[in-house]
Amino acid sequence: MILPKERSVYANLNTSFTSFSELLADQQERGLSGFVRLTFPGYQGVLFLVSGRLINALEEWGDERVVGNPAAAAIAEKAAGKNGSLDVDAAPGEVVELVARVLDARPLYKDLTSAFTSLERLFTKLQQDALTGYVEIILPGEGGTAMVLFQNGEPIESVFSSATESLTGFEARSAVVQSVAALGGTFNVYRVPGVDGPALPAPVAPTADSSPLLAFWTEVCAGIETVADSLGSAGKFRMALREVLVSRANTYPFLDPFAAEFEYKDKTIIFEGPLPAEFSKALGACLGDTVAKLAFQLKRADFEDRVRNQLAGTSEKHAAVIERWNLAEDVREFVA
Repeated sequence: MILPKERSVYANLNTSFTSFSELLADQQERGLSGFVRLTFPGYQGVLFLVSGRLINALEEWGDERVVGNPAAAAIAEKAAGKNGSLDVDAAPGEVVELVARVLDARPLYKDLTSAFTSLERLFTKLQQDALTGYVEIILPGEGGTAMVLFQNGEPIESVFSSATESLTGFEARSAVVQSVAALGGTFNVYRVPGVDGPALPAPVAPTADSSPLLAFWTEVCAGIETVADSLGSAGKFRMALREVLVSRANTYPFLDPFAAEFEYKDKTIIFEGPLPAEFSKALGACLGDTVAKLAFQLKRADFEDRVRNQLAGTSEKHAAVIERWNLAEDVREFVA
């Protein structure tokens, strides 16, 4: 599996001279988001970490693949062998989570080449086939590698890595399409077996103008983010919110980051399509969990009070919205 990386932390450490357990403990203590990778000839084992927390593991050799706890245990045992290679790569936590969720994918198409298959037409076919899985793109020479993740046929994340740049999102997908057109490439398609799209709750009436509601929730999110970023590192709120949304995906699938309907970025909420009737209840519950998570992570018992102070006056400013959508119960934890 191609693994995206933002930067290399350690490269080509020899297992003969490196304690795997100490290396892993150090990265967990430092709060790594990324991958700890063990390589032997014909074998690769990977641990997936988000903020130092082990969320999944993968072993690959030949056409065989093992994931989860059995893979993690086997990797730790195999790392005691001699003359293996250990690499530690940092990557955005949300990207690590997305890749970790498609580890059960199985090959659908292998070794397709740009000489016979257009990458853009391949993407169109995968959208029509409602693929949940990913596409690996391998450019010739030092051109780089890319991964495009799909959920129910929609490309929801892309990563592109080369010797000169590392990109994510639309920029990555655009760059790899252009690179394949110029250099050619090879494509491997993987599908998660037995995945059907979740049924969504009934949306609110299409005629309802939801922009005031989104503006209200945007202000709430931005207020929590401001407090979190002032007490911790930038991006702390977005990471915590994303973890909560993933954990609640079965209950509120329309907020699942993997479904790419809801996004909070640059202090703006974006939602594709009409809002589900449960939108405010769902987002309020997830933000409550996020505030609690941040209070624990930052070790600040006063975090909720700081959020309420930051959002003081919001209820008066958006009184009409709170009344129209009956939000009082959904926002009582954040807005006085």
